[in-house]
Amino acid sequence: MIIDCHVHLYPDAAIADPAGWAAARGEAKWAAMVGPRCDGGASLQGWANVERLLRDMDAAGVDRAVLLGWYWENAATCAEQNRFYAECVRRHPDRLEACAAFHAGWGPDGARAELRRCRDEGRSGLGELCPPAQGFGYDHPQLVV
Repeated sequence: MIIDCHVHLYPDAAIADPAGWAAARGEAKWAAMVGPRCDGGASLQGWANVERLLRDMDAAGVDRAVLLGWYWENAATCAEQNRFYAECVRRHPDRLEACAAFHAGWGPDGARAELRRCRDEGRSGLGELCPPAQGFGYDHPQLVV
């Protein structure tokens, strides 16, 4: 079995207008990372919706893919991505699994509730994690076990 263990997938609205989608959510860091290169070239980010991902997987002989969350600046965007991934996995459980996006700003109760929900929906784990991109240190109490 061949598994692609690092796939980022975004809703159609983000694919159609990454800058506008990011601006509406206050996700300037993500927009800068997926925007055009500093030399004016095209984005390094490849864009695929779920259907294209599955076609590309078939063409490459990939059996399963693990969708990784992003270290969004805003907790609401993390929750939005978690809901989007839940739908992707529900529609294609034989091909996709997903990790949950996490935000220390949820606070202890909010984090527990979101992570329980994600676990109950079958998430494989957490990630990607980059607390500094979210304004937190690696020693933040939400991140220390």
